[in-house]
Amino acid sequence: MKLRIRHPNGASVLDSLSPDQTVQDLRKAIAPIVGISYERIQGGYPPKPYRNDNDTLEAAGIKNGDALAITIVDTPVDSAPAPAPAPAPAPAPAPASQSINPSPQQPTQNAPPMSSISTGNADAVETNGGLLALRTVPDDNSCLFRALGYVANRDTSITQELRKAVATAIEQDPIMYSDATLGQERTKYIDWIQKTSSWGGAIEIAILSNYLNVEIDSIDVQTGRVDKFGEGSYSERVLIIYSGIHYDAVALTPGLDCPEDFDQTRFSSGDESIVNAAKKLADILRQKRKYTDVANFTLKCNQCMKGLVGEKGYWTHPFCGILENASQYNSVLYIYIYVCVMIVYRVGGVYCDG
Repeated sequence: MKLRIRHPNGASVLDSLSPDQTVQDLRKAIAPIVGISYERIQGGYPPKPYRNDNDTLEAAGIKNGDALAITIVDTPVDSAPAPAPAPAPAPAPAPASQSINPSPQQPTQNAPPMSSISTGNADAVETNGGLLALRTVPDDNSCLFRALGYVANRDTSITQELRKAVATAIEQDPIMYSDATLGQERTKYIDWIQKTSSWGGAIEIAILSNYLNVEIDSIDVQTGRVDKFGEGSYSERVLIIYSGIHYDAVALTPGLDCPEDFDQTRFSSGDESIVNAAKKLADILRQKRKYTDVANFTLKCNQCMKGLVGEKGYWTHPFCGILENASQYNSVLYIYIYVCVMIVYRVGGVYCDG
């Protein structure tokens, strides 16, 4: 199994252990990395220490790909502290006429290492377990599938597998996924969603929650709304951010300069603190206006010069010429050009997106 280790000296990858080995074996494997024989090992979110050295890694809940935080301690966590020594007698006061030259102050023992984490202007939120950060994926019409592939399996290349899973689920359940629900004939939708040019939305997220066996929480940047798919059905959740026309992944990282190998993307579905942190991340993005307001963006038709507001205004405007004759006020709409080449649909409050 592959474990990501964050320790005072930096970060490392440990891949020499198997699930049936013990926490004590894990300690022995970590000791040469951190250069000391005793350490506190924490994992999960929020981080909790692993205290029973006889537990197997599997029994302790440590899984392949987990990120563990290592803290150096002088004595075992559960051992009793040594009695405090008797106080030394106070030194005699120096004569008033004598100048006092104190020796340099000794460094405080066992002080925690200074954090090397710096958020700067990055899109990240500090948590007890590290930084919750945005992991952007390409604008290639498959952003939803790439984001879900990353947070669920740490693999952005499984887009076609996920598209196929959606198509299969729709094909096997004509009652749940009727023509009316899909907005077009089922057979056409099944063919359409498997094309690399097709965008996914709420229907796809609901299906993939079941396929990936994980709760999927989608946080809308503009409104701060959290749409939960598979809520109450799974022990773990993953997080994605929706900006109006694009999805990105969300991950917990020890530091913004750490490689993505150290990202944690699965969290306990019983802990809402990580969702609250994701909402704060959406707040940061909203303050920076990193979203597209699909209801209120402005356009004008270059043929009749009429101003158009939002997606509804675009689609209800009489056709005045070639599609390129729809241009934008204030140079904002270049990211919204997709309305000229494909139909956008909305299901359950979440727009489809690429």
